Amino acid sequence: MKTLLLICLLVSGSFGLKAQEVLVEHVVGQWRLTDIPKAAGKEVVLVDSVYDGRAFESHTLLNIGGNYPNQLMSVFIDKKDYEKFGGDVLKLFLHKKISVQGKLSLYKEKPQVVVTDPKQLNNHLSWKQKVLHVFL
Repeated sequence: MKTLLLICLLVSGSFGLKAQEVLVEHVVGQWRLTDIPKAAGKEVVLVDSVYDGRAFESHTLLNIGGNYPNQLMSVFIDKKDYEKFGGDVLKLFLHKKISVQGKLSLYKEKPQVVVTDPKQLNNHLSWKQKVLHVFL
């Protein structure tokens, strides 16, 4: 049963990635969200809910995997990129299940993905499992 679920997730994930025109050579693995820091420096696709967030004068942070300060990862969106999203970034994504695609980095030992393009975020997912896909 778990194998079937894994196959379904990979297939459905590949359709979503193809629709966003993301080209990858292969999936390295699916990890638990608590293993996020191990993927620093790699291109990742993470699926989970935005638990909370905060808009600062120069940027917005969306917290994934928990509320601040116990979040597992943050999505960083710079103020100069706000126009690309067509609205209030917090209202668009807060308390919604999303996928985030980008290079994972560490900021003050906390994992983050810097998002500069709306194509890196997708909030139209019906996936139920929390998954981190890691790509080479």
